[in-house]
Amino acid sequence: MIWVILLGLLEVGLRFAALPSYILPTPLGVASAFMTELPDIAWNSWITVQEIMLGLAIAFVCALVTAIAILAFPTFRRTVMPLMAAAQASPKEAIAPLLVMWFGFTMLPKVILAAAIPFFPLLIAIVVGLERFDPRVRLLAASMGAGPVRTFFSFRAWSALPSFFGGLRVGITLAAVGAVLGEFIGSDDGIGYLVLSASRNLDGELLYASLVILVALCLVFTAIINAIEGWLLPMNKGRVQ
Repeated sequence: MIWVILLGLLEVGLRFAALPSYILPTPLGVASAFMTELPDIAWNSWITVQEIMLGLAIAFVCALVTAIAILAFPTFRRTVMPLMAAAQASPKEAIAPLLVMWFGFTMLPKVILAAAIPFFPLLIAIVVGLERFDPRVRLLAASMGAGPVRTFFSFRAWSALPSFFGGLRVGITLAAVGAVLGEFIGSDDGIGYLVLSASRNLDGELLYASLVILVALCLVFTAIINAIEGWLLPMNKGRVQ
């Protein structure tokens, strides 16, 4: 209800201020643009959804493999972690044009960016979660005759799940940033392309409608992650929001 009141006040205020639509459109104008361009928005949103999902999946798998290697080989940790921290500090916008030059206007550059940006936060979350493995549980697993592989999948990975899901909640928004950034640099589809096209045409309604869709997608992805966490970890259900 509060959102309806706020949007109503915004509608009245913008109509009273008579601002041009390319500066700040009214909520009804944005809704009208959404309904008018619904097929185009739906298709471009689906492209971005694929990029986000593929990028996050690749980032998580790479981060998990790297985290296991870091925990298993201390020398690898001392060597690789500073390099990854330095790579995380470097602007990803610098490599985006190179990816477009190498791979063209395909989905691949966007997927690479959607994986590269959330990789380091996911890696830190996974490493922290795995390092919190209770030594008493380790002894319990050993007393039950569990080897290293069974201990990892049956005990250690499960105890690290809250940290995993925390990383995923951060990673999904960063993957969306990477995908849209790639679309900004070079693309002929996707939400980023819609935003650029609308800005060039001074179409404020379509631009804001595209941004609202991007926010809504991130909220939906986060809700799905929360639901999966609540299903796997019922004891955390009250804390997952």
